[in-house]
Amino acid sequence: MKTEWHFEVSGAGEIPLICIHGWACAGDQFLELSRWLAKDFRIYRLDLPGHGQTPLNDFLPSFEHYTEAIVDFIGQHNLDRPVLLGHSMGGVLSLIAAASGRLQPRAIVNLDGSLPALEKTQVGLQMVRGWLDEPNFRGRLAALLRETFFLPNERDARCEAILQTMCSAPDAVLRFMLEQAPGLQPEQILSRITAPVLFVGSAVARFDAPQAAILMPQLRVERISKTGHFLQVYAPEKLAALLGNFLTPEIVR
Repeated sequence: MKTEWHFEVSGAGEIPLICIHGWACAGDQFLELSRWLAKDFRIYRLDLPGHGQTPLNDFLPSFEHYTEAIVDFIGQHNLDRPVLLGHSMGGVLSLIAAASGRLQPRAIVNLDGSLPALEKTQVGLQMVRGWLDEPNFRGRLAALLRETFFLPNERDARCEAILQTMCSAPDAVLRFMLEQAPGLQPEQILSRITAPVLFVGSAVARFDAPQAAILMPQLRVERISKTGHFLQVYAPEKLAALLGNFLTPEIVR
């Protein structure tokens, strides 16, 4: 499936770092973090189809199709053994891509992506799924995301810009994740990953770290406890320090 991507590239390093944004978000949310990582990596900030400046066109949103598109992008640009860094849904896609057998990432970093999802995360998704066909769905979604994804001190202009982006996404983008996420099988996905993996949680982590550690013995888990879901936006310096400690010369060589 050929995709006409919008993406931005920065950084002076030789190691490719692929930044994959979350559900209904955009690659520019990694811009500040990219500045902290620019010395060591060549950073690619993607807009997935139906997100940011990449149009949806005839692309059919699904976890499978987005994973295929990411793997194809990496191949088309000859990005050898990249580091995959995904936020939220992008973290899940990074893990699925690593498990696909179609590429050999140096490492995977999952920023608060729900795989395996905690029970409360699954309950929340089920609740929002029930709103999909209501006329005020987007307004209710914005109110819920503001409350659950952002700490009180983070409810600023950046927060409102993110919510505007998310709640302006095409219907197909908003529907697919809510409808398909419950069908993901973490046992089948995570057990296939052999590369080093870092999960980074927020003030209220959305992944089941103990279960993930059983499925991936190489897993490392960190947490930025005073930051909401958008770690790369509100805590880029702290996140960059964690990544620096994780992406050692032994891992990225």
